[in-house]
Amino acid sequence: MAKETIKSHSIHIQTLTLTYKFRYISAPLLAELRHINRTVAFRTLETLHQKDLLNKRFDKSYKLLGKPASYSLNINGINYLKERMELNKNYAHTHYKNKINSERFITESLDILRTFVVLNESYPDTFTAFTKAEMTAFSDKFPKPLPHLYLNRMKLDSARPNFYMLDILTGQDKKVIAARIDKYFKHYESGDWEEEEHPVILLVVADSYVERETLKMIDSMKDSNYIEDDELVFMLTTQKALFSENKNIWTSKENEISTL
Repeated sequence: MAKETIKSHSIHIQTLTLTYKFRYISAPLLAELRHINRTVAFRTLETLHQKDLLNKRFDKSYKLLGKPASYSLNINGINYLKERMELNKNYAHTHYKNKINSERFITESLDILRTFVVLNESYPDTFTAFTKAEMTAFSDKFPKPLPHLYLNRMKLDSARPNFYMLDILTGQDKKVIAARIDKYFKHYESGDWEEEEHPVILLVVADSYVERETLKMIDSMKDSNYIEDDELVFMLTTQKALFSENKNIWTSKENEISTL
């Protein structure tokens, strides 16, 4: 009976698929992404939770902070999708830990989804966005760990970059940020990216101070690795700027701000 009810509502299938793609989802983000009422989004997620296809994370601290519940696929949800579509075995297996993942991991996953929503709104019908759900099948092309998002311009533009790898580093210290940037340098030098045009690296950092310091770090690392500015391009922004309504937020050099 549950399967018949779910099958009759395409929004339920879409919601399960989105949850697979991003790991965690909330009613406000589902409402923004699907352009539906928040109440409808909440009821959709609650229905899937009650049918034992989604985990739900919510406690008293969430209420005090005005934080919505987060939802993730459980084993039943994964098996339900497996019956209806081809899933990457390795990526699907990571969902088995959804119920026990840390609050930090959940927040990061929701930030990735929110970033996806913002980019969709800022650049409608411009990019195809891939998460680790899709990148895992082509992991040899990307640095490890995989970027949070990979953006591919739908219509190639000779005047703009057409490919981007994006990482959200808002909760990371300088050492972790430096290590991640070093991974991008090593990936570039490895030649694993076979296409002629190498993706621009997009980094979202905590604030403008970290942004300035990270740009200095990148310049220094380019000098050390004898890499020209136009060979491997990094563009940075802050989370506050990203979630604003302004598109001119990406900085590749101090005082140089642009769109994607």
